Amino acid sequence: MEKVNLNINVRQKTENVKSLRKNGFIPGIIYSKHSSPVSISLNSKEFYKTFAKSSISSFIDVTSDKKEINGKTAVIKEIQKDPVKDNVIHIDFHEVLMNEKIEIEAALHFVGKAEGIKLGGILEPLMRHVLISGFPKDIVDVINVDVSSLQVGDILHASDLKIGEGLEIITDPEAAIVMIAEPNVEEVTQKAAEEKSETAEQTAASKPQTQSKSE
Repeated sequence: MEKVNLNINVRQKTENVKSLRKNGFIPGIIYSKHSSPVSISLNSKEFYKTFAKSSISSFIDVTSDKKEINGKTAVIKEIQKDPVKDNVIHIDFHEVLMNEKIEIEAALHFVGKAEGIKLGGILEPLMRHVLISGFPKDIVDVINVDVSSLQVGDILHASDLKIGEGLEIITDPEAAIVMIAEPNVEEVTQKAAEEKSETAEQTAASKPQTQSKSE
């Protein structure tokens, strides 16, 4: 999985988070299984610039002037946003250890053109992410889902996903992730009417025009 670098500062819990945000920083916290949580802050411009071109699920190599977090690898577990402005106001990171399994939400990428679509069916994604588990060296943040063989009415479940060796799907295996729905009756009727009208217009246009005789 992709790795990115982020400069992260250790902050005192007594620091005013409103002041941090006002000065262009995002407060957050780094959790770890084997040590106490560390309150941190990071430059908001650097964060947005980094993840404008990288997946939010990427592994993060932490750079800091504080040895307690410098050199750690982490993943983002939760992002809180302002409900009005939609800007990031807090981030939870979890430390990643290469010899311990982690869980992440992997995005589903549907590839291929389903046979059912060629017959008028409609591709309906029912899930966009699934939860997977594995060692960091094996983990992926995108799973390709081949839908080319699906017919109208077919449904793929989480258990049908093909993932890499060493990975496990935590999401309920019976969870439906995508289906090929039957075409909407109204849409089919409307399309047929439009095609009939277009054919009639073409037929009329192809007929020779007769001119009336002058008196």
